[in-house]
Amino acid sequence: MAPRFAVPEGWSLQAFSFALDPSPELLQVLARQFGGRRKAFNWAVRQAKDGIEAYHVGLAEPDAAPPSFYGLRQRWNQAKDGECVDHETGEVWWPEISKEAFADGIRGAVDAYWRWQKSRKGAIEGRRVGFPRFKRKGRDDDRFTITTGTMRVNPDRRSVSLPKAGTVRTCENTRRLERLITLGRARILAVTVRRRGTRIFAIFRVLVSRRPAAPAQPESVVGVDVGVRRLATVAAADGTVLQVANNPRALDHELGELRRACRARSRRKPGSIRYKEANRQITRLHRRIADVRTDAISKLTTALAKTHGTVVVETLNAAGMLRQKGLPGARSRRRRLADAGLAQVRARLRYKQAWYGYRLVEADRFYPSSQICSKCDMQTAIGWAEEWDCPGCAAHHHRDENAAVNLARYPDSGWQAVGPVGSRVKRRAGGKTGPRPARGVEAPNPNPERGAA
Repeated sequence: MAPRFAVPEGWSLQAFSFALDPSPELLQVLARQFGGRRKAFNWAVRQAKDGIEAYHVGLAEPDAAPPSFYGLRQRWNQAKDGECVDHETGEVWWPEISKEAFADGIRGAVDAYWRWQKSRKGAIEGRRVGFPRFKRKGRDDDRFTITTGTMRVNPDRRSVSLPKAGTVRTCENTRRLERLITLGRARILAVTVRRRGTRIFAIFRVLVSRRPAAPAQPESVVGVDVGVRRLATVAAADGTVLQVANNPRALDHELGELRRACRARSRRKPGSIRYKEANRQITRLHRRIADVRTDAISKLTTALAKTHGTVVVETLNAAGMLRQKGLPGARSRRRRLADAGLAQVRARLRYKQAWYGYRLVEADRFYPSSQICSKCDMQTAIGWAEEWDCPGCAAHHHRDENAAVNLARYPDSGWQAVGPVGSRVKRRAGGKTGPRPARGVEAPNPNPERGAA
């Protein structure tokens, strides 16, 4: 295995994304690179599957090596003359594809294979990962990654250079990245060409030298509560609400147009020209919705990172919240949760921490920031109520503002999740014993006259 790349001291990784404006001829060249990556991926998956079947029937060689990137790439170079053949004309088409597209497909298949092996052994968290499946045009994302060869931002600041495609014009100016490279403060590590909706983007993975940065208010400690009604509520520990960022509700505003476009597509014949045009219209709508949401979250997180010395955010189980079913209004609630993009705020604050030099604190997932009264510290079950009154001190609270204040106080609160015997709850405890009936005070007691079970 190759050693993992280590970021040097004083440098950081950053991505620069530019929308491409290729001509029809260059568009066909890029489409061939996408297909070449899928071809190499499927070939590598087939090789891994054949090796497993040979092992089960006892035909595998005793010294057979497990799938590896360099081993499969060497075998691909020997087999590509027979694999990359046009069935109609009999011509070999692999010279039209960059070797980086083939290498990226093989690398993806090898990574997927070993992730499946680790998941079988329980070495990685999350859901069980299955064996890699074959990729199909139209079902797989069109993309390929370049790590060597031609990957350059041209001095004219209006184009980039890519393997096989040559010079490709960009929709926006590339002066920011070109200036950093000219000054010797940036170095391109890789380029990923990806289709997003109806457009193609070139994402440059760059190693950037950053000057030491400090927030404008290094002593400021704020809590950030994200939600559906409001994108974020920022408050200080003394109870002052500093900022209320409204949720753009991009999907909610475009839902009517999206429904009309879907109904129009349902009246088209699948595969026809007008059906494809309706598909493109729906894709453009989804892309615009994602852009509006991303723009609002990026501006919010950048302002927080540049201003405050310590930012406290809540750790939400966004994926679990999107799986809730059976409750009244669950479908509408899931749609609004997905439209809010709750997990994106914390994810963006994580990588911006190294850019701007602030401190990021992630509160415990089970910290009841919305239920604790910021006046008397009494915890109350409030359900989905937006405003509530504390039964202990009769203080009136807004759900999001109260949560933001409690989050700002979290680093000094000493709060921790505890179990029924006063010990801290162990996260992701191993299930070595099966389920058993509860005992003592934890057992259900439907009949009070009979006492505890």
